[in-house]
Amino acid sequence: MPRLEPRKPPPPDYYADNLSFLIGEVARRNADLLDTAELRFIAAWLAAGTGARRLFARLLTRKGPWIRIDRLDYAEIDDLPAALDELAGRGLVRLCPTAPADRLLALCTRAELDQLFPRIRAGTKQDWIAACIARYPDAAIRAVLGRARPWLEVAQAESEAVCRLLFFGSDRQDLTDFVLQDLGVVRFERYEVGTRTRPFADRAELEAYRACRRLEGWIEEAARNPALAAAIRDRLRTRTASRSVARLRDRVLNRLGQAHERRREFDAALESYALSGAHPARERRARLLLRLGDETGFATLVARIASDPWCAAEEDYARRMRPAHCPGGEADAPVRIEVMLGDSEPVPGGTGRIEAHALNWLGNAETTTGWHLENLFPLGLAGLVFWDVVFAPVAGAFSHPLQHGPRDLFWPDFARVRADLIAARVAELADPPTFRDMLVQTYATRQGIANRLVNWNAWSPALLEAVLDTVLAARAHQALLGLAGYAIRHLERARTGFPDLTTISADGTLGFVEVKGPTDQLQPAQRVWLRKLVELGFPARVLQFR
Repeated sequence: MPRLEPRKPPPPDYYADNLSFLIGEVARRNADLLDTAELRFIAAWLAAGTGARRLFARLLTRKGPWIRIDRLDYAEIDDLPAALDELAGRGLVRLCPTAPADRLLALCTRAELDQLFPRIRAGTKQDWIAACIARYPDAAIRAVLGRARPWLEVAQAESEAVCRLLFFGSDRQDLTDFVLQDLGVVRFERYEVGTRTRPFADRAELEAYRACRRLEGWIEEAARNPALAAAIRDRLRTRTASRSVARLRDRVLNRLGQAHERRREFDAALESYALSGAHPARERRARLLLRLGDETGFATLVARIASDPWCAAEEDYARRMRPAHCPGGEADAPVRIEVMLGDSEPVPGGTGRIEAHALNWLGNAETTTGWHLENLFPLGLAGLVFWDVVFAPVAGAFSHPLQHGPRDLFWPDFARVRADLIAARVAELADPPTFRDMLVQTYATRQGIANRLVNWNAWSPALLEAVLDTVLAARAHQALLGLAGYAIRHLERARTGFPDLTTISADGTLGFVEVKGPTDQLQPAQRVWLRKLVELGFPARVLQFR
């Protein structure tokens, strides 16, 4: 594959070769999932000449579905008409196909429209188009535009979309994802990409996912059409074993429930949420039950959430709500938070960060060393400790070799499907020297390789060495391993609320400090983390400046 160079135009075959790489990977790993149309698309692409390939790859980057031919101008394509003719002959594009006249008119400038249809008089461009549509038949408008401003349509867009979905595991990504790798900015881990790691096990699973995506596209219309909303809900009543499809199905049901809530259709909202298996469905149901006066139903549902939370957000919601509304509920024991009034000097104004001021104050007042890392610390620690677990060949995790992590990295069930692997790694690292050696080796061999959990700019060798020296000297490696284990099992929680500062005190203790200004208050996620850190045995406090 050709590579990009900073501040230079891409090589002539850059876009075409990237598309060839995508199509080749899909054909190699997913041929059994492709239908006849998709196989024809791949065959047509493979048979196309250089110019046709270059043009087709460029067309996929254009906003469609209809593209004006006279606006195609690419330096790497020597003979544009010949490339167009070949693409049309191979069925990869359609030249001047039937299209809505108003959409074709919208591709022209106002000056071009006045020149093509001089008898039309109107104010804005939209008014002009409406007047033109009212005066002339669509066929007559297309005939004029076909002679003066011909257009094309990518003919195999559906097949190309399926290939992209199979490659990325999502239809929200495109070929621009190659750019960072080609610039040399990103290096990727080597992990298994094959039949058992691909997002869809068979064609039925792929079609179920695509069907859910089509239903998701109807949500806005369903918000205005009760019959359509009911039909979507009926299509989604049956649960599926596919994690990819189940995740999308639950998202559609949650969006449908929210649409009903906005319209005050509470029974329909409750039914939609009851079918969903993902947050915030149960929390929204609980809030609705309380709003409707069903305190018994509310208390029962909150108790169920508390006993088996789907995610950290549910756990936090149940903790907040049970003492206030549920008979017999008990509040969590309050966390003792030491508030330090750092009033030796005022907090600096201007653009300075209060965290930097806090680090300076701690260094002067307590001879404490620190780093402003926030959530980069628990995420990076989990990424280094459980590197092999993150990149393990789990079903549905990897669809192509250019991923920063598994597709399900931040899904609520990420740790559940890897529970045995996580437990084995924790047992393996119970010995302090093994713990240190493994972390040092992982850092040395993986530094700079893409891992969505590890920010290499934040995790410097000095930070790793200081943390390891501190916890091993204090015989606190189990606490650090416990923090890594908690983070990998609660990755959605590890992304927010962790204390601002990671510190090492003069007596050689690893601790964490949340920094607050005079009017700042602790957020629920921050309280959860402070409580957990104390439970693990780490000093955790709040430093508040006047």
